[in-house]
Amino acid sequence: ESSIFAGFLQQKGFILLKKNNNIGFSDMLLTANSFVFKGILMKLIVNADDFGMSRTVNQAVVDGFNNGILTSGSVMSNMPAFEDAMRKLKLVENIGLGVHLNLTDYKSKLRTKEKNSKLYDSNGVFNNNFLKILAKSNDEDFMFEVEHEFRSQIEAVLKYRPIDHLNSHKNIHSIPKIFNLVCKLAKEYEIPFVRVQREMFYLPEKLKDKTQWKNWLNKNIYFNFAILKIVNYFSEINLQTLKKYSLNTSNCSIGIGYSGMMDTDTIISGIEPFKNAPALLELICHVDLDEKNLSNLVELKALCSSDLKQYLEAVEMVSFKEFQKELVAL
Repeated sequence: ESSIFAGFLQQKGFILLKKNNNIGFSDMLLTANSFVFKGILMKLIVNADDFGMSRTVNQAVVDGFNNGILTSGSVMSNMPAFEDAMRKLKLVENIGLGVHLNLTDYKSKLRTKEKNSKLYDSNGVFNNNFLKILAKSNDEDFMFEVEHEFRSQIEAVLKYRPIDHLNSHKNIHSIPKIFNLVCKLAKEYEIPFVRVQREMFYLPEKLKDKTQWKNWLNKNIYFNFAILKIVNYFSEINLQTLKKYSLNTSNCSIGIGYSGMMDTDTIISGIEPFKNAPALLELICHVDLDEKNLSNLVELKALCSSDLKQYLEAVEMVSFKEFQKELVAL
């Protein structure tokens, strides 16, 4: 298994670590047996996306940080509960904070009476999905609107707190032209980390168990695997862009392939291959207290479970801002 994992790391473009303050973490060579960061093998960032989407999501983020293993959150500044999310930051002052850039849900922060917008309709409601954004990403007028929308979303958060990372809702920033723009803005606003979605395929125990074959009837598995294939393909391009802007990212992530199915077993199965490997891993989470979003409630309970806490006892838990401080100290 270690040789398979080492091969995966090499395939994803990791190169040899040089103790140089000018080199980004994405440019370090991480093999399964050659690199230990300050005596700790794996570092884990547990990040909750969709902060600001609703009051129940906001409270779930607070609970996940105070009672669970959450270390970080990514806020959507165009969503109805954004102001509530910013107020709740007082309850989780040490949480890492990023911006979950959004072009698909709810309304633009820059909505005007512009009749010919390619980003939103006449009511300011976003009217694009991933594939439409991909198709429009070569359109200069569309990208001009996207840049101004992203700037507005970032600056809305900066009024409250510094930002340590950028990512996006529904993975839209994995689209290479969008990713290049996000890196440009990250550099300009001095935001050190941008998520590059790279996820190794794995099977949770419940999918390995032949007696639980009905788990394979969940259509989300196949949809998520298709998305994962796309974003992993784009990651090869985006890593080069990240390097061009001298920005950082985690080595791998968990949470796309089984989004909406992240119970304790699925999380542990995803972390296990990395547990004795020298890597910075991001666990991408979606939490909610609303029982209507049952999968996100299950995920919150998993993050707060004693089983998961016990499993991670020997793992160093960090946020992006905490890890950035350690990089600077190298």
